[in-house]
Amino acid sequence: MAHVEDEGEEEQCFLVEPLFYDEAKEMAWALAERERRRREEDEMARKVAENLRRDEAHQTVKKSIIEYNTKLERNVYTRFFLRDFSVFDINELSLIPPMRYTDSMYEDEFALEDSANILSVSVVSSDVSLPINVYGSVIVRDSIDYKCIYLFRRHRDDCQVINDEDKTLILTGPDRGLVLVDFIYLEIDLKIRDLKDDKEDQDKQFSKGLISIDGRVLSRERDVVVRSETLESWLSTMEVRVATVLNTVEVTFEIKLLMGHLDGNITVGIKGIKEPILIHDSEADGVVTWDESRVVKLRRRVMTICLQEMLAFHIVNEADGVKGERTLDFTPKRTGSDHCNILCGAGVFGFTVVWSLMDFRM
Repeated sequence: MAHVEDEGEEEQCFLVEPLFYDEAKEMAWALAERERRRREEDEMARKVAENLRRDEAHQTVKKSIIEYNTKLERNVYTRFFLRDFSVFDINELSLIPPMRYTDSMYEDEFALEDSANILSVSVVSSDVSLPINVYGSVIVRDSIDYKCIYLFRRHRDDCQVINDEDKTLILTGPDRGLVLVDFIYLEIDLKIRDLKDDKEDQDKQFSKGLISIDGRVLSRERDVVVRSETLESWLSTMEVRVATVLNTVEVTFEIKLLMGHLDGNITVGIKGIKEPILIHDSEADGVVTWDESRVVKLRRRVMTICLQEMLAFHIVNEADGVKGERTLDFTPKRTGSDHCNILCGAGVFGFTVVWSLMDFRM
């Protein structure tokens, strides 16, 4: 009996299939695992190298915009610095045009943006005697894309003379409406050209620095508030006059000299504000029109305005010994355009204004 059981046990053991070690599969798995680890290490090394490159690029730009302000006797940022400069080009121009939503349909509850109009940039005090020949740039950045929008841009061979009678820079921008959600930033970089020792390396830094306009603290009690910010740096103190405006639309304007001649000036502003913006001065600006289209050469052609205010143009024309003076008002709209022809002095002028909503969430 016991012998039979032993034989059965032996038979059962004989029927169990032995396990075999597959060396080829094991080697293939090991190679695949080694390759996976190598790819992970390469990817980690690539990320480390990329982070180092980005940090180096960021720090290089950041160091270049920190300078010692000789007037304040400390290091300051001279340009906008709140971006990752490994991916953000600090010198890139804003390509967003005006009149983006002129032809758009909208709903009445569409939110209107707050804005700011740069009224003037002027010299409050100078450590060097006037007159001086100034060149350089004034750049503004807003919440739409934080890229460069020039307000003032003159090369060394096209200086503006600053004297005791006129200490205000001739601004030629912005070329679209500015949105004031959190901050608007202005970068000032001006130099003096010495005509007596006319070598570029002898030019002096006149003003350089950064001004920020805080839109988070705007009063909601008044539609328009005029305020000023100052910049003390190098050889001067500069003042920027700003009109902050609530619930705005953008207005772009064009003026044509349809008949006759123009010799005078044209200003545009918001009714109730004492500081209209000079957009044409025949004496200072020279050529009245750009070409045969008869479009009047304007220093600026864009501003923003509250829907509750009135846009006012004031024109004085003394051409051909005939003096005329007219004021022309436009009621703001969310979109669309308006046209009007007027006679002033020895000229007939055609005004076109184009209204547009603004939206920083582009």
